[in-house]
Amino acid sequence: MNKKILIIDDETGFLETTAAIFEANGYETVKAITAEAGLEALASERPSVVLLDVNLPDKNGFEVLRVIKASKDFKSIPVILITGDTAVHVDRAFSEGADDCIFKPVDMDKLFADIDKIAR
Repeated sequence: MNKKILIIDDETGFLETTAAIFEANGYETVKAITAEAGLEALASERPSVVLLDVNLPDKNGFEVLRVIKASKDFKSIPVILITGDTAVHVDRAFSEGADDCIFKPVDMDKLFADIDKIAR
């Protein structure tokens, strides 16, 4: 299986730390700090999973999720929404097509298990 993860998050500390943990566990990572950069990377890199922050500087994660799930080329790629905002409605995440929704600080063991479960 292609173990490439696209991480879209504007918190560079979280982005770098999470990418380093994935890379140490044999995953290839692609990092983006804006929605636009993330969508460009999605098209060029074809990851097996997208980790998507809800709060981005240029668009919110729900908008990006809708773009991904509306695309015939990308809709089959699993998307895990990540947020530090406990007011985000998990039901909305699932109804808009997310494969999972997790909160910061991230439980990396749970995240690895989720990715193993949903990655195709």
